[in-house]
Amino acid sequence: MRLLVASETHFVRGADGRISSCFGVDGYPFWQRYLDVFDDVIVAARTAEARGADRFVAVEGPGVTVAPLPDYRGPWGYAAQRRRLRRAMRTAIADTDALCLRAPGPIAMCAWRLGHHRPFAVEVVGDPHDALAPGAVRSVLRPLARTLATHGLRTLCREAVAVAYVTGATLRERYPARSWSTSYTSIDLGEDAFATDEQIATRRQRWTRSGKGTERDPWRLVCIGTFAQLYKGQDVLIDAVARCRARATHVELTLVGDGIYRAALERRTERNGLCSVVRFAGLVPSGAGVRAMLDAADVFVLPSRAEGLPRALLEAMAWGVPSIASRVGGTPELLPPDRLVAPGDAAGLADTLARLCTPATDVTALAVTDRSVARRFAASALRPRRLELYRRLRTAAAARSPGRSHGRLSEACAAG
Repeated sequence: MRLLVASETHFVRGADGRISSCFGVDGYPFWQRYLDVFDDVIVAARTAEARGADRFVAVEGPGVTVAPLPDYRGPWGYAAQRRRLRRAMRTAIADTDALCLRAPGPIAMCAWRLGHHRPFAVEVVGDPHDALAPGAVRSVLRPLARTLATHGLRTLCREAVAVAYVTGATLRERYPARSWSTSYTSIDLGEDAFATDEQIATRRQRWTRSGKGTERDPWRLVCIGTFAQLYKGQDVLIDAVARCRARATHVELTLVGDGIYRAALERRTERNGLCSVVRFAGLVPSGAGVRAMLDAADVFVLPSRAEGLPRALLEAMAWGVPSIASRVGGTPELLPPDRLVAPGDAAGLADTLARLCTPATDVTALAVTDRSVARRFAASALRPRRLELYRRLRTAAAARSPGRSHGRLSEACAAG
């Protein structure tokens, strides 16, 4: 039985035809999980031609192929490519039995409209109401896009065979499912994603050494997120760092990521006189590359304007790095109120940083607490929920096409 997964991600294709993931998190192992229940998986995603794509992580492999969609960015790009997108999606869907829509987004909606009543499940990975809020995206089409995307996601969740939410409660309340639903994140935290007690003890020596928090030994902050839009709030964080420095709270910041807003963020850094204390690290590989950045940091900060359940925040918490985030999406399910700030509030973020980055704070206790919360999202805890959603979708597809019901469903059921 063949599944089509409609995704808002971006892939790149090299001269040799190999399709790769720039970020690594959505390489072949990510899509392989659907093969636990389905026999073949087609990933419909935007794909751009690119030089040097061979250095990135391959997406395709046994059982997983990509249906390339026209590459575009933003509402205007979608409007320009809409006809080509529909043609490519119609071809991708032609020989599939079921759809898994990673929503919100126009690609999920396009697959649903062209699905010809195929059974579908929805994996809700974000909230368009927040992601398209004022300040998050700069476009005259933003208000219309927000209204359409919010309405569209409600429709998908209401009509799906099964729905999985990336948060436990927040998204479920705003976009209720009429059928069976569960919650899980896209992230797989294996045991190697969790810091050991010995690693946290080693960092404690750094956090508590004499002179910590001085100009010579500042608190080192890290933020990991895309610069494709400003919804990760890096602009707010830069302003908060300026406020901290003005009040003699000695911090340095490393921004990990890239995108079209990098130049604007670099200019903001220069205007604030922070070129010596703010570093742009660019893209880093997932896994070991991200953990190296976290190892060098004292505090992880994610002041997003919109989130589902942020992967980068969970990775930092699992790695025992005390974290601060904005009060959006599912982050209140992860962090206590005293480490949450209002989105867009640079002054409040600076106050929270100043309160945490002092010798009086038991940073080690915060690290241990964050790691404990992240354990709820270990791969061993989430896999059974994913399997149940996939099974329900396959069962619905088998009822529609009885002749194609054999295959991996029985194997998955046996595996439990």
